[in-house]
Amino acid sequence: MLLHGIGTLIAWNVFITIAPLYYIGLKLKSDPATGEKPSYETNFMNYVCICSQIPNLIINAVGMFSSKGNLMIRIVASLAFVAASTVFTIAFVYVDTSAWKFGFFVLTMVSVMVLNAANGFYQNSIFGLVGSFPGKYINAVVLGNNFCGLFVTVLSALTTYFIQDVQLNAAVYFSIAFLLLLLCIASFLYVRTNPYFKYQVSLAQSAADAQNTELGLNEYLRVFKACWPRLLNVFYVFFITLLLFPSVMLDIKLYPNDRKYDLIIPEKMFALVFVFINFNVCTVIGSKLADFVQWPSRKYVWVPIYGRTIFVLLLLFSNYVPSGYRTLPVLVPNEWSVFVIISLMSISHGYLSSLSMMYAPQGMDAATARTIGKMSSFFIVSGVAAGIAASFLANLIVHI
Repeated sequence: MLLHGIGTLIAWNVFITIAPLYYIGLKLKSDPATGEKPSYETNFMNYVCICSQIPNLIINAVGMFSSKGNLMIRIVASLAFVAASTVFTIAFVYVDTSAWKFGFFVLTMVSVMVLNAANGFYQNSIFGLVGSFPGKYINAVVLGNNFCGLFVTVLSALTTYFIQDVQLNAAVYFSIAFLLLLLCIASFLYVRTNPYFKYQVSLAQSAADAQNTELGLNEYLRVFKACWPRLLNVFYVFFITLLLFPSVMLDIKLYPNDRKYDLIIPEKMFALVFVFINFNVCTVIGSKLADFVQWPSRKYVWVPIYGRTIFVLLLLFSNYVPSGYRTLPVLVPNEWSVFVIISLMSISHGYLSSLSMMYAPQGMDAATARTIGKMSSFFIVSGVAAGIAASFLANLIVHI
């Protein structure tokens, strides 16, 4: 389950990590002689966000309300589509697309939509499957999600340092993602023979057979009414995190703005260490901590979840300079204070994302727990999409 937590995000994390260097800096880079940059180059990441989140959200919504079909088949089929999208990307690494950049951009956006639609089915099915398992198996998937970011960040640092050629860098990147997806397919085919796995699946199937009815809208509403506070907890954890990471954090500068760079971290590694490695290491620590400590209880976990809103204020009042200037005062000028704030926010994300996902299906019968597992996946994606959308408002707020 840890491996499949990594698998649900590996292709996407690799894509967005290599995008500035490979897509913006090489494949879609405009001719400097013309002095004009097309919108698909300057707004590439915005287009990527739109083309990724919309199909992911739609597919998760469809998966949440669909109880038909074999989860095993859905998982393997969606994995195969994700792997195929990765192969498609690798195939174009050494193809000269300079004469048809816009066409390549359109093809890339189509592949992003296919990738995230398949990922949506994969993620929704995995959470639906593991929803009827004990909490530590649910947390293993969440831990895998968080570990994936750390894995890709470390991989980025290594490949950037040792491989100077951008095309080779991209080829290695996507090839590693492809091999890991093949490992996920093989591991899932293998785990189906595991006695404990078969026992847990049979419990959920027996509970579903006992209901002897197709889940209708009224049944979904009944489940939602019983657990909506838990699902809202899941949503809010990811909403706050994606509001701040990575967009706000990457635009936090040294104070004052005209200060000469004087930190022990090499300047070209500043963003990688200060934001990405810091965030991903602390998130993994927080997720793993949830295996040993589950506090506060399900009834009161909302208190620290909503209390995390304080991190928005702390980081917006640091030297966050998204457009070269800000009108709000800087109340947290010290960069190491900001580093600690990012660490605390990341640990709380890892811990509370795991805890909220573990608590969501708790106390429900196996069949209902599967439904809640799929609902939880939808609320994760909703929180991510809402957080990304809200991050654009942060730019406006500091210019008030």
